[in-house]
Order: sequence, then structure tokens, then C-alpha cells
Amino acid sequence: MRAIIGTAGHIDHGKTALVRALTGIDTDRLPEERNRGISIELGFAYLDLPGGDRAGIVDVPGHERFIRQMLAGAQGFDLLLLVVAADDGVMPQTEEHFEICHLLGVRQAIFVITKIDLVGGDRVDEVRGEIEILAAGTAFERAPVHAVSAQRGDGIDELRREIVERLARAERRPQLGPFRLPVDRAFVVKGHGVVVTGTAAGGGVAPGDELMIVPGERVVRVREVQVHERRVESAEAGQRVALNLAGVERGEIRRGDCLVSAGVRAQTRRFDARVEIRPSARKAVRSHQRVRLYLGTSERLGRIVWLDGLRSVEPRASAYAQISVDEEVVAFVGDRFILRDETACYTLGGGHVLVARAAKHASGETVASKLDKISGDDCTGRIVGFVGATPGLGLAPADAAMELGLAEADVRALAMETAELCLLPSAENPALLASASRCRRWKQAVVDRVRQHHDAHPTSTGIEFERLASLREVRGDERGLRWLIETMITEGDLVRRGGRVALPDHRPSVEQADAELAGQVRDAICGGGTMPPTLKELSERLSVPIRKLSEIVTVLCDHGEVVKVSSELVFSRQVLDEVEAKLRAELVERERITAAEFRDLIGATRKYCIPLLDYLDRSGVTVRQGDYRRLRSP
Repeated sequence: MRAIIGTAGHIDHGKTALVRALTGIDTDRLPEERNRGISIELGFAYLDLPGGDRAGIVDVPGHERFIRQMLAGAQGFDLLLLVVAADDGVMPQTEEHFEICHLLGVRQAIFVITKIDLVGGDRVDEVRGEIEILAAGTAFERAPVHAVSAQRGDGIDELRREIVERLARAERRPQLGPFRLPVDRAFVVKGHGVVVTGTAAGGGVAPGDELMIVPGERVVRVREVQVHERRVESAEAGQRVALNLAGVERGEIRRGDCLVSAGVRAQTRRFDARVEIRPSARKAVRSHQRVRLYLGTSERLGRIVWLDGLRSVEPRASAYAQISVDEEVVAFVGDRFILRDETACYTLGGGHVLVARAAKHASGETVASKLDKISGDDCTGRIVGFVGATPGLGLAPADAAMELGLAEADVRALAMETAELCLLPSAENPALLASASRCRRWKQAVVDRVRQHHDAHPTSTGIEFERLASLREVRGDERGLRWLIETMITEGDLVRRGGRVALPDHRPSVEQADAELAGQVRDAICGGGTMPPTLKELSERLSVPIRKLSEIVTVLCDHGEVVKVSSELVFSRQVLDEVEAKLRAELVERERITAAEFRDLIGATRKYCIPLLDYLDRSGVTVRQGDYRRLRSP
């Protein structure tokens, strides 16, 4: 079964004893834990279920000094066992753990009153009342309450049955997208090497798979996969997983790292989120305030920036924010996180990721409408909002699907059904999923820039890609711009001329001021006959920069007056026609001709003959056979 049970509660309230009573497994592994009788590190067990299934159990430490360990283990609970000792009742860490589990989106809970063997029935009723107050107004308001004694066994069987019933109703996490395993333990098993454990947060994994350790992007290979001490052929999201890895040493991976499917873009230093501030924050959280982020099993220092001009958010309120972190962190849409104050003394709040790799928002920019769509339940709206909030023109459909936890085929189909999205360069072969409105703006910006270039440089055949990439509107997204230009060429909005692009109706022309120069160039080329000056020679003779000369030659070529035979040689169209006619007549008589014989035929040197023959080959007039040329067959 893909299910994780988590404990939470104050120190010495009997969480570990409860797990032992339910499973027979002692989760205190360290000698110090057994000597002191308190949990210091995360503990792990499993509960055998009817039919042979097992559910994983994560037992978290309850002391406030070990809240970091608790946060590393509290990710991905399908069912929470919130433990309250009958003798103590609800205590500070009960409340903080409760807040954290609420913020992490745990949907099901069972309140467990432990140590009932130490008190009378009236005290148990008092604790029930305290729990009702704690849960009032939360998703756990109607959660069941069980009173047990781990020492005597009172209520344990009833609690176990309740757990089984609740797990049967638990909502299963989707398996779409890349495999992700936030690492909560890394150790060496003699004879096997490095083993890591964690709760799989997405996708699936099998022996032989290649994964990346992030941050760092070091690639490792999975030797073996275990779930609850059983070797398996595959594991998936929602399971406690142990992986035996090849290609890594013990000191190269640790808690806080994440294993991700190789090649997946998973890291970020800035994400947009919906953030809820809890009463434990004590006062309003200011924009640009330093915070401590807990995401997966990682801990990062960063800063919270409230969006849409908010300066602060009071406790019990929520708003959109951008979280920037000092070091990269692994994040995907929907991931839950906790925010604590910079000194890690108390919990400020938490939330869930909406845009994992977000652009920095300009001051005064309004983003709430986009993020509202991503937060909604409508899949099309989520895609539209996500693409709109993504920096650049758009992203690959596969990347959008991965980020949103949807199937790529569904993303493509939904994109085709809405006018708010477009697929580039075509719906049949999409490389980019883009916002239709942004696509229109970018197209107009490209057209305007190309037209400006034509007006400023009428002799030029078009504009280079590099000049278009400098447009402010494209925000440095060269990949998006390339696909946009390909689309515009396919749709007829642009034409490609060599390595440049132009508007379809553009014809290079000589400016009035350059008309005299163009005449000089034309006369020099025509006057040279079969041995015209090279472009370099022309540049020196006329004292014209080679770039300017090339533009004028391009215009003369476009008008059909001259023909560029090679990078350096340009011939008069009339001379070239006369050469072709002579050659055809000669080959009718003798069938084949050498380069030397061609040279004598047209009265030119080898410097001109070889480029001319190559041009005639490319033009389909002749075909080369060894040292000879023949007329190409019709």
C-alpha cells in the first residue's frame, strides 16, 4: 500500500511506545535514545495490514530542540497520529506539531490519548476537551479520538482497526512526473555500499534507473530497491523507500539532498507560492523578511516577498508570495513547505508551491490573477495560469506536464481546446507551449523590429537573429524566440534569406545616396567580363567598406543584374549567360571538357574558371565526372 503514517506530539507523550505497541518495532535506534528514553532522530517502522500490505510509519522526535528532525520527517503523511499524554494534556510542542502538519496539508488525522493507565476517566475526558479546542476550526475538527495504554494494550486493537479504515479511504498521490526522493537518511551497509531512505514524493523508481543527487546534479545508479525491508522490482510515490546506490560515497549524500530522475530540471532559487501565516508567528510577517525554509528534507535560509504590493501579512491570513533562497532547493508545483523565523525559534507559517522556477517580479507587477488560476481545480485554467506565470515565451509541453503533475497528452489536448494557449511551431509537432497573448506580443515586437531594420538598411536582405534576441520583450529567451521565428516563417509572416529573416514583401533597394556607388559597382563587375574584380579588390578600388559593398551587391543580385558565384566573385548576368551558352555549344560538339579547356574557351584564368565550373555544377548545367564536365541530362 502506498501510505505513510506519521506521529506528532510533545516530548515524552508516548509516540515511540505507541508505535511499538502497534507494530512490535522499536523506532529508537541510537544508544543515546534508549539510555535517555527520548527520541532524538527520526524513527521508522511499518504496520502490517490485511492482505499482506504494509504501511510505513515515521516516528518524529517531540522535543523542541529537535524540531529540525521533525520537519525533515513530517513530509508526505497520509495519516497523522497526533499523540497527547493523558497526564500532561495538550502541550506547546503538541500545538506546534499540529500547526506544522496542518500547513503540510495532512488531510486525515487520529488523535491518540496515551498513558490512560496513569490517570482516571475524568482526566481523559478533560484531555478530550483540550483536543477539541485545539482542533476547532481546522480540517481535523471531526477527527476521531482514541484513548490507549501502550503498556497494558488498552485500545490498541481498536486504534489499529481505525488506522486500517482511514488508510483505505486515503487519497493516493499521483505517480506522474519524475521520481523524487527527499533523503532523510544515508548510511553504508557492509558489502553493499551506500543506502539512502526517504518518502518518495513523485514518480517511480526501479533497479538500474539513473538518478541525480541535487543540489549538485551528480548521476548515480540504483542497484536495489526496498520497501519496508522487502526487496521490490519498483517503488512509487507515497512509499517509504530504501535505495542501494552505485557511483557515490557516504560523504557525498546526506539528509537534505534529493534524488531526482536524471536529466530533470528540479532546482530553483526562487518560487511563487500561496503562504498562510499562523498564530504562532505572533505578529505580522513583513515583505522582504528573512525566513528559514523547510522543503522536503532540506533547510534553507531565504527571504519572503509578498506579491501585488502587500507590505505585510497578519497571522491567520494568507497571500501570494515569492520565496527566494540563498542556496538552490528542489521544488515542484504543489510541494508543501514550512517557514520559520530566521533563528528557527518559532513557526511563521507555510504553504504550497505554485510556480517552482519563477521569474523575479517587477515592482508593481500584478500576478494574483495568474496564480489564482494555478491554485484552482480546473486543469485548463491551471495550465493557462502556469504558462502565463512562467518566464520567457513558454516551455516544452513535457516540462509543463511534469511541473503540474499531469500527463503530457492531456496538456497538449487541453492546450488545443483553449484560445489562451498556443503550440509552437505546430499542434502536430509542438516544441513549445506558450501563452497566446504573449505570443501575439512577441510576434508584433519581432515584426516591428524587422520593419525598422528594413527602413534603416534597405540594401540588407534581412536582420540577423542576434539582433532580434536583444529585444526587451523576449527577455533573453533565445530558445523561445527561435521557435517563434520558425512558426512565423511557417505561417508566412517572415521569410528566411540565408542566415537572416525578412518580411515577405521586402525587396532590398539602394538608397538614393548610394545610387552612384551602385552604378560604379555594376560597371566594374560588367567591365571585368569573365575576370571581374573580387569583392576585396572592389572594396579597395572604390574605398567602400566590405559590409557596405556586400549589401549593394545583394541588391544588384536581387534585381538580376549580377550573380554571386562564390564568396568573393560576382559576375555580370549577361556575361554569365554568354559563358553558359558557349559551354553548352562546345559540349554538344565534344561531349566533355576539362578545366584547362574551359579556361581557354572563355579566355579567363584558373582563379575564375574553377569557381565558374562549380557554380555551373550547382546550377544543374553540368555534372563533374573525374577531371571532366559533361552536360547534365534533362
